[in-house]
Amino acid sequence: MFHLNSSRPSKGVHSPMRMFLGHPGWTVALALLFCLIASPPSHAAHYKRKAWFDVKGALCFPMGSGPLPATREQLVASLGRGWRIHLRFPEGGDQVTADNGRYPAIGRLYMNVAGGIMDPDRHKGEPGLRPTGHVERRIAVREFEFDGRPMICEKAKINLRVTASNAILDLEHDAHGRPMLMLDNAGAAMLDFGASRTDLERLLVLSGNEGGHRFGITVQSAQLSITTRNGRTIDVSLHLSTKVGFIPAGMRFAAHVDIDDQMNARVSHLRCDGDHALGPFIVGFIRPGLQKYEGATKPLFSFPGGQLKLHDVKIQGGEDVRVIANFGK
Repeated sequence: MFHLNSSRPSKGVHSPMRMFLGHPGWTVALALLFCLIASPPSHAAHYKRKAWFDVKGALCFPMGSGPLPATREQLVASLGRGWRIHLRFPEGGDQVTADNGRYPAIGRLYMNVAGGIMDPDRHKGEPGLRPTGHVERRIAVREFEFDGRPMICEKAKINLRVTASNAILDLEHDAHGRPMLMLDNAGAAMLDFGASRTDLERLLVLSGNEGGHRFGITVQSAQLSITTRNGRTIDVSLHLSTKVGFIPAGMRFAAHVDIDDQMNARVSHLRCDGDHALGPFIVGFIRPGLQKYEGATKPLFSFPGGQLKLHDVKIQGGEDVRVIANFGK
């Protein structure tokens, strides 16, 4: 659900694969490591980015095609259609409910996508939703909740919950004319993400093969280790067993991340080693880019709209990885 700021242009946020795998923000350290692996800076301008994470993917919600809703009932119906486009719900049921208030004010807006199944091939090649910044209507919601505990992709489970009080949500169309709803502001909000280490490894293999097939790279397995101290000091290592064509190539990446009280993250102790036939050769090209990040410090999150600020974050490693972020005005 997170998007990593990088030198590559964003492709949007709501293809099922890009919404969760193309935005690999399962943990701070893991996402930083992916940033290092996928897009080492080639110019100084690319290095000076605003934040490690752009989290609009977790705060933008798809809607059904057509005009923007003019009533509470139309909003509920449009959001329900939007989620059924992106997720499959075998047991049916209502994905969205809204109660109380006089539209465009709502007392409680609840999105329940628990049990939703992502199909990695369903929207392949389709551009994801991307906010344009042109707000057409605003909705005030006293209590907002998005519950995706769990969402399922290729037998891997992802748990995601977003809550907000005294929230402002923007209605707008993306560049392709598709309507969307975005959390722009809130008195207090929380994002709670969790997944098992085993499921993260499954998703790493799936995501790696999605991006690597065009280069003739096949990711065969991933071994991930995340350890944390005090919720803000993280050590991460990742070993990828791959094949380039028919030739094996193994790569091991490691990084240390410290998050300070101002919610800035500093990356250090970067390592990249190779094994098998091609691994040592490949990491020779990766190391110079990695070293440009050694000691880099930047804000952890950037939010859509610019109104929200990160106040606190706690990260849990081990067999069950969890990220809890508190943010708001």
